[in-house]
Amino acid sequence: MKKLKLILKVFLGIVVFFVLYLLLAYLLPFISVNNDFKEDPDGVDLFVISNGVHTDICIPIQSTSIKWEDFLDYNSFQGEKNSFKYLSFGWGDKGFYLHTPTWADLTVKTAVTAVLLPSTTAMHISVYPGEPLQADKVRKLKISRKQLLKIEKFILKSFQQINKKAVIIKGYRYPELNDNFYEANGYYSLFKTCNSWTNQVLKEGGIKTALWSPFDTGILRHLPEKSRQ
Repeated sequence: MKKLKLILKVFLGIVVFFVLYLLLAYLLPFISVNNDFKEDPDGVDLFVISNGVHTDICIPIQSTSIKWEDFLDYNSFQGEKNSFKYLSFGWGDKGFYLHTPTWADLTVKTAVTAVLLPSTTAMHISVYPGEPLQADKVRKLKISRKQLLKIEKFILKSFQQINKKAVIIKGYRYPELNDNFYEANGYYSLFKTCNSWTNQVLKEGGIKTALWSPFDTGILRHLPEKSRQ
């Protein structure tokens, strides 16, 4: 009987935890920060790209202040590096990133580990030959070069480094993308997701965004209306 009561208490505790988590995940994204943000009409393009679940930050290479060509080793990407025009950055659960190139590859073990257990992380970097295609879940806005520099510095700190270079994870790529994976700093958890990382990037840049958002919707709702496609 005592064991049964203990099991019920543990089960109830888990249920209460997830209910509170979902409540916070729903409510906190409505609270915005950097409410004085205004786009700079003469500024630099910044894209927030969502696939419906995960968000990336995308910037034009010609406007960057950091020598990403050396840091990421452009030679490790496919194609001529002179054709690279935009860089897209994402941070997330390493196991999920590497073993789920498509949703069809998602396993219960990978999903459970990503959701329930703090796990190691990776940076996912894609290069584009042109401006990302505009879509319902792609946002474009103009920011100042000062804001871009703050964003780049925060992104840079997300990478593990050896001799001031990113540590590439060889042998992993997504279909239809010109991309690479790199070792990242920090641990992934329910409270620090790929989207909360993107949200923090926007915070660092002084861009209006959610107080906290583990999901993409909390980020996208705060971007300027005129940027929506």
